[in-house]
Amino acid sequence: MSFYSNREDLREELLQGDGWKGFIAIDFHTGERKTVSGAILSNSCDIDPQNVRSLPVNVLFAPLIELRKYTNALRTLGKKDDQIKNTIIDLKRQCITNVFYLPECPGFISESLILLDDIHRHPLQDFIVQPRQSLFTLNDYGFYIFLIKLSIHFTRFQEGVIRSASAV
Repeated sequence: MSFYSNREDLREELLQGDGWKGFIAIDFHTGERKTVSGAILSNSCDIDPQNVRSLPVNVLFAPLIELRKYTNALRTLGKKDDQIKNTIIDLKRQCITNVFYLPECPGFISESLILLDDIHRHPLQDFIVQPRQSLFTLNDYGFYIFLIKLSIHFTRFQEGVIRSASAV
């Protein structure tokens, strides 16, 4: 099933879940600034340039990583071929809660992953004026799966912790 929309009228919209080239990620350890491709995590309304805000707004994003680079990283960590194969199967089935799998979008991205625990911010006003390129827009199916993965990753309704001394 396809994850991507072919609507050209949405190509320049900054929509939650969509991929862009041109984000600046800053490495925590080195402070190095690097231009990367990433997927928008922010709510689309919150980053709409037409919405006037009291304070400057940041676009939250997670960098895209190609599936083959992720596989190579697993190999480097000493994972066996069977372990890697099973991990890839789980990724493609969207079974790993902190990772969103993206199938190839021909001409734009190869099979890729969004690591939901690798979040960065880019000031909206800076992102708008910098050179950038739309990589993909999720269709309804892809967007709904993305929202489910975000909800699972950032909330745990069934965490099993009783947070009060007694039930109210």
